Amino acid sequence: MVKVKKQWIAAALCLSLLLAGCAQDVPAAALQEGTAAAQTEETQPQGTIPPDGNPDDVTCKGSYTGGENPEQVVATVGDAELTNGQLAAYYWAAVGAYRENHPESTLDFQGDLAMQPCEIDSSVASWQQYFLRQALQLWHTSQALELKGEEEGVPTEEAFQPNEENHEKYMVDIPATKYLYGYYDDYHPNTMHQEFLDNIGQMLQQLARELGYADETDLARQVFGTTAEDAEEFVRLYNWGYMYYTTLGYDLDPSEEEVEEYIQSQGLTIPEEDETCVTLHHILLVPESDEESEESVTVAADGKVTCSEASWAQCQAEAEALLKKWRGGTWVTEATFANLAHSNSRDEGSAADGGVYYNLRQGQLIEPLNEWAFSPERKSGDTTILRSDYGIHILYFTGSTTVTWQEARNSLWGQKNAQVLETAVAAYPIQVDYSAITLPGGTAEVSLSDVLYPDVAHERFPEVPLYLQQDYGVTMFGSFRLATNGCGITSMAMVSSYLSDEEWTPPELCDKYGYYSFKNGTDGMIFINEPPVLGFYLREKTYDPEVARQALADGHIVVSIQHKGYWTSGGHYIVLEKLNEDGTVQVRDSNLYNYSQTKIPAHSQDRHAWSDITSAGSGYWIFEYKVTRIPACSRCGEPENIAPAILTDDYCCHKCSEALLRRQTYLSLAEA
Repeated sequence: MVKVKKQWIAAALCLSLLLAGCAQDVPAAALQEGTAAAQTEETQPQGTIPPDGNPDDVTCKGSYTGGENPEQVVATVGDAELTNGQLAAYYWAAVGAYRENHPESTLDFQGDLAMQPCEIDSSVASWQQYFLRQALQLWHTSQALELKGEEEGVPTEEAFQPNEENHEKYMVDIPATKYLYGYYDDYHPNTMHQEFLDNIGQMLQQLARELGYADETDLARQVFGTTAEDAEEFVRLYNWGYMYYTTLGYDLDPSEEEVEEYIQSQGLTIPEEDETCVTLHHILLVPESDEESEESVTVAADGKVTCSEASWAQCQAEAEALLKKWRGGTWVTEATFANLAHSNSRDEGSAADGGVYYNLRQGQLIEPLNEWAFSPERKSGDTTILRSDYGIHILYFTGSTTVTWQEARNSLWGQKNAQVLETAVAAYPIQVDYSAITLPGGTAEVSLSDVLYPDVAHERFPEVPLYLQQDYGVTMFGSFRLATNGCGITSMAMVSSYLSDEEWTPPELCDKYGYYSFKNGTDGMIFINEPPVLGFYLREKTYDPEVARQALADGHIVVSIQHKGYWTSGGHYIVLEKLNEDGTVQVRDSNLYNYSQTKIPAHSQDRHAWSDITSAGSGYWIFEYKVTRIPACSRCGEPENIAPAILTDDYCCHKCSEALLRRQTYLSLAEA
């Protein structure tokens, strides 16, 4: 089982805000007349809470303890059914979640929870009733999300106009189809998500060993009071719902305008002395030994540098020359500075991501970086060169927000995510037969967080997605139609989505980069100039096919421009995703439909011989590796293994911050 290091960040949303709109009672159930009335005080185990005779909520029974009839259906959402055996897993996982989140609780988790009055919720009498309601809410939400995913899928952009006839004619049985944008009417987990779902049994087996149980079956019986099959179904559905909810939530990031409106609508005020968070890019240069002058430089394990003043002066001069060159460039922007950091910085914690640090707090940076970054005079675009024990630092100030503003943004973002869950639950109501529910004994050893997908690597796109030009028949790229002149911008969209893990569709890039369009297609300079703007980096452009092939073998993504021949009668861009074990190349081609006229059977597949790439290939753009983990991040990276330690406290990267908020919203269903 993957263990996730838990970090609380300054801007994290408090539980009550995350739960906004989630705390609703389970809807009433249609029960057989007279069933609940038959429950009397005399039928309850001694010491339990008497039933109140209400058949419509968890107070129906004074005690549900028993565990009889595990195959009995006790709740439905649409055609989906919940059995007692499956409910037991949700129930004991909810108990485990409460135990994990309330270590100070005096609740006797080993005793009968039906005999322990619940003092935190006046709508229930016992802790058993409290946790039963949470268990039903968990199943209801997970099941509603699955039904919503099957019936509604994932929304596509307005400009997407798929030709269903062409999809059926050209895309059926092509391996790349599973990565084709908008191909499925229902939701399909990405390959990383699916791999997790496929290995739930192994995960529970490992968890069993960690907790000292013989195997998955033993764990399910003793911890959840049910079978391994029912435990696996609980984990599968709970995670499937989370994965679909995550996919729907990717595009919920509030705009600045929305945050400002939210602050006004809530009547919030930002104190004059409010704490500030800053975002900046950092380049570190370290003095190097000079063999001619026999100057030596020593770098300690923690990154601190010992050298002569002459070496310091030389490093300072190099920093000044680098900054001067950047300032004298064609584009003096944050993106070009990020590219400079990516290429030159010795800061292992941030260089791969353009040297960026998001939402740093006062005191989180070493001096003198902290003093400069938090100066009241600081404004966006400011740069400086500073010296510390770790080297010479070049800084670019992106901007700042107040803690109050950031908390408001997170609150609004949390509410948007919670609304996804609310909408699903409202669309697919639950029916519960409380009289049929029985709960077996178990333990509170396994929490919901123990079995929830960790969501650490930030891979929304584990593979390059496939966009087809002809699926955007109304979209213009500059003065020309995307469908006929858009292979380059469509290839850029595929590469950008994969390498940045943000969805950049062809119409979005057409709108953003129409000036790269010309009569014969796309200006290849887009692959050089724009990657840093979109959050990834070009490694090199080459005309040598062997250099490109080696890059593919090393795991890099490559874009190739083709001339008349195997791929096109004119000019065409294709994306080379990877080199397969059999020597073929995995290709993402935006113009698959046109190949029906070529009479080349190979074009019905996405694997091609290397000779088919090089026969008319004239240029290759090789991109740097995708960044899935930020080394400086205390959640997804390994900051303890990098130097220098320019941060004085734990740092949580931008994507981990959002993942934590999203994850906490979903986990909080257990206490809604």
